[in-house]
Amino acid sequence: MKIKLYNRDGANLYLEKVRDIGPKTSEWELKVDPKHLYCLEHIRVIKSIEDIESIDPSGGPFMSVGDELDYFPKVYKIVNITSSLKLWLSEGHNDN
Repeated sequence: MKIKLYNRDGANLYLEKVRDIGPKTSEWELKVDPKHLYCLEHIRVIKSIEDIESIDPSGGPFMSVGDELDYFPKVYKIVNITSSLKLWLSEGHNDN
C-alpha cells in the first residue's frame, strides 16, 4: 500500500507500508523515484533531545507528529517518527 505525497520539485514521493505495529498502527517508509533521490538525501530533521518531531524532504511536504494525512477514504495520523525515513501512522481516529 502507498500514500502519494505532494512535492514541489515534482518528485514521485510516497509513503509505503512496511509492517503493522498494532491493530490500527503501522510503520511506513518514505520513498522517492530514482531521478529525485536528492529529496531524501537533503532531508531536514527537527528533533527534541530524545525524539524526532518533524521531517522535511527537499521540496516537501513538511510532516510533524500529530499531522493528519488525508488519503481518501482514510485519514492517517502521524503518531511517531522513528527515523528520517520511517513514520508510524494511526487509523484509530477513523471510527466516526
